[in-house]
Amino acid sequence: MAVVRAWISEEFREFIREVMLASFPALLLCLLLDFFAGAFLGKFFDKIMNEYPIILVILPGLMGLRGNIYGSLASRFTTMLHLGEMTPTIKDRNVTKNVFISIILSLVPVLILWSIGAIKIRSLEIAIAVLLIIIASTVFAGIVLGYITALATIIPFKHEIDPDAVAAPIVTSAADLITVPLLVSFMLLYEKFSVEFYALFAAGLVLLGLLAKFSKIEKSDRRVLAEVLGVVGALALLSSVSGGLLETYSGLIYASVIFSVMYPAVLATTGNLGAIIGTKTSTRIHLGELEGFLNRKILVEILVYSAVGALLGLLANIIAILVVKVTLGARVGLVKPFLVLYPILIFGVMWMAYFMAIIFDRTGLDPDNATVPTITTIADIISTLFIVAVAHMIV
Repeated sequence: MAVVRAWISEEFREFIREVMLASFPALLLCLLLDFFAGAFLGKFFDKIMNEYPIILVILPGLMGLRGNIYGSLASRFTTMLHLGEMTPTIKDRNVTKNVFISIILSLVPVLILWSIGAIKIRSLEIAIAVLLIIIASTVFAGIVLGYITALATIIPFKHEIDPDAVAAPIVTSAADLITVPLLVSFMLLYEKFSVEFYALFAAGLVLLGLLAKFSKIEKSDRRVLAEVLGVVGALALLSSVSGGLLETYSGLIYASVIFSVMYPAVLATTGNLGAIIGTKTSTRIHLGELEGFLNRKILVEILVYSAVGALLGLLANIIAILVVKVTLGARVGLVKPFLVLYPILIFGVMWMAYFMAIIFDRTGLDPDNATVPTITTIADIISTLFIVAVAHMIV
């Protein structure tokens, strides 16, 4: 019995060390990065709401699905690294090939979401402008995110840190960091410097063509492409729910002030915590290390990450107060309903991620390809509903 207690204590200490030295710093960094995106969104929220409302329909799905696709890429990279199928270097042939596949996968949900937004808004001029803006931003964002994803898995692996505990939060938050500022930048470029915009648009297509040339798509890659494409295509339709909510309640969110800045951070942190549990479970399934359907280890992990999430929620609220004051000149305070209810939200999302990975595996889907996209998309919808509900309480 003493030996068992010693083993449990050592295992728990190792897990806490991983959380404090790997996951928490990564999640905190991601939170700060998300507020860079949030500052952009808060500053231009009124302009987007009034002049480019289709972007509000697209935005949650654009952020979420881009994080999903590259989160799945991170999950595939970590599994390949653990199984020895990929060397820990950015020059490995799997990197270029998977970056190209991920960009193609990114364009599909973008076009689906754009179609839904165009139908909802019904303005041909706005629809064409937004289409050009999102295609240009998607290609450039995809190239940058693809190689960030590779580095986010390779660097921890080379330093003997579990990339599953680090990569997903970094990748999904990098997606948010890049998505909103790049989208706004292309939007402003389209308005004020149309020649330069079209030149960049053409350059993006050329770069995509070069990636296609150097990527050798094999039979196994077609399975990944088909599997992820089916998942993200379905999730794009699901993501339109978040976008519809954001566009419908944009006035309420803008009136609350603080949530127009916190929006990316809340969605990303919720999705990141779900993604950590999802990727950990997926890797354990592939390595044959899953200890039954329910076990003490996953309960402890989710409880610890819930405490981490509660702390991140408090920090998000404090940072948002400062960002709102600096960028918008408004005064806001701590949002008590948010601080009380947010830990409950993330606790539920992490359990959903755990069971999803198991269910996908048992139904024949690779959990590396399906878990992260599904949980982060569902987390986006739940988080948007949560923000709207809390905004109703405080406005």
